Amino acid sequence: MIPIYFQLAGALLGGLWIIRLVLSRIRHHSIKHLAGPPPGSWLVGNWSDQVSPKEIGDAEFSWIKEYGTALHIKHIFGKDRLWLADPKAIQYVLNTSGYNYPKPYATRVGIEMLLGRGLVWAEGTQHARQRKIMNPAFSFAALRGFLPLFRQTSQRAVNKIKEGTFAGSETKVVDIVQWLSLITLDAIGEAAFGYQFHAIQKGNESELANAYQDLFTDAFANRSDISLAVEELLEYIPSWILHLIFRIPVGRFKRLYGYLTVARGVAQDIVDKQTSLYMDGKEGSKDVMSILVRANLSEDPKAKLSAQEILPQMTTLFLAGHDTTATTSAWAIYQLSRHPEFQQLIRDEIKATKAAALERGDTELTIADLDSMKKLRFHPIVPGITREAGRDDIIPLSIPQKTKSGEIITSVPISKGQSIGISFLAYNRLPEVWGPDADQWRPERFLEGTRLPKTSLGVFANIASFSSGVRGCIGWRFAVLEMQAMLIEMLENFEFAPPPGNVEIILGPAGIMTPMIKGADKPKGELPVTMTVL
Repeated sequence: MIPIYFQLAGALLGGLWIIRLVLSRIRHHSIKHLAGPPPGSWLVGNWSDQVSPKEIGDAEFSWIKEYGTALHIKHIFGKDRLWLADPKAIQYVLNTSGYNYPKPYATRVGIEMLLGRGLVWAEGTQHARQRKIMNPAFSFAALRGFLPLFRQTSQRAVNKIKEGTFAGSETKVVDIVQWLSLITLDAIGEAAFGYQFHAIQKGNESELANAYQDLFTDAFANRSDISLAVEELLEYIPSWILHLIFRIPVGRFKRLYGYLTVARGVAQDIVDKQTSLYMDGKEGSKDVMSILVRANLSEDPKAKLSAQEILPQMTTLFLAGHDTTATTSAWAIYQLSRHPEFQQLIRDEIKATKAAALERGDTELTIADLDSMKKLRFHPIVPGITREAGRDDIIPLSIPQKTKSGEIITSVPISKGQSIGISFLAYNRLPEVWGPDADQWRPERFLEGTRLPKTSLGVFANIASFSSGVRGCIGWRFAVLEMQAMLIEMLENFEFAPPPGNVEIILGPAGIMTPMIKGADKPKGELPVTMTVL
């Protein structure tokens, strides 16, 4: 029999949920006049079409073609959501009015479980303060010293691959995702924290590397409708109860808690060692870690990071600085393996750039050299984000939309609390921005300069891959530089081709856009490619 206090708590929670649902529907500004896809089930609406499809983008790409770029879709429990792929609308929400459109509470709960209460979790003044403290670590001046380190790390991996994988053979089929993950983990450890993870040397025997292996697919792939609905209910559960639930050693909770325990343990070890060096008057790390240590010891509350903030910054950088970067680089190699002519063009570009550097007396490439190699572009991996209107507002549109009644509109009035979904994936393939061949992999479009978006968006090349505005990715320069360095070393040493047989790679839905083998027994992030030593 269920104790009376559990029954009362359940009744209270249910009552609060019903009240909130009713209030959310009594809005001055409704979005029901907007076109959109069929609503799906009341339980999950169109949400499962976005986060648990057979392949990422199945729903969004069809929505754009049929309904437009500012749509009315259904979310969990019949909740109305404004779905956006319109450039001006995204720019307004993320750039112009960034802090007026915070992350929904349920989204922040998920972020806290994955990363802790760091920069990605924080909102408003708290986010602005944390970002101001962290910004100097990712300035152009700070990044200049990272390039040789990125190249050395990549060279170690190349040598390790040649010695182990290619013993007695010049051609092998290799899961490139695993190697890129080890490279980026070592790179973030050394560059950001002055710490040796030895991931390349140890492989997945490294405790931290093993904790990250298949993390996203284990935790976020194949989520059922019931699971998606339960996640939405997290919004109504007090934080202290959520922390208790998170420690339940079952399923996804067990996987996430195990990973976070390892990541926080490593982060604390780094903090202790670097703080000890700092207190002894020794130099220690010169970059991200030094920023964190000084902020932790500061007496100025505006410049101080609390003990509850410093570890989440590190676990955020561990994950964002290595796993997402590795996956993005894997997508670049995937495309290059299927376009050998472009692969050779990049090799020629690398060779020419190195020759020019030698002529001026430089033995190493500079950041300017890498920026001059315009053919190095890459896939996005974060399909989209969610926001919630913090006030009544009017969102402008750059692409006029036809409503259900046939009216043409150029803006969308919304009310405070309106749920908003922003699709980076759809924007990055929008014909109105990138031309009629926007759904094709054609890097030449970045070189031609004949079609420039009317609305400037994102932090890099007008793509939304690193988000935009006040919450644009703080480490995007770090990530771009790291990917460029890795791809140069890989392309100089190996030729890439598709694996033999009928192997189809899909845009796997696992929180991020992960490469997966279609029809695999167990979904996991993997990308087999045929590699030949040059």
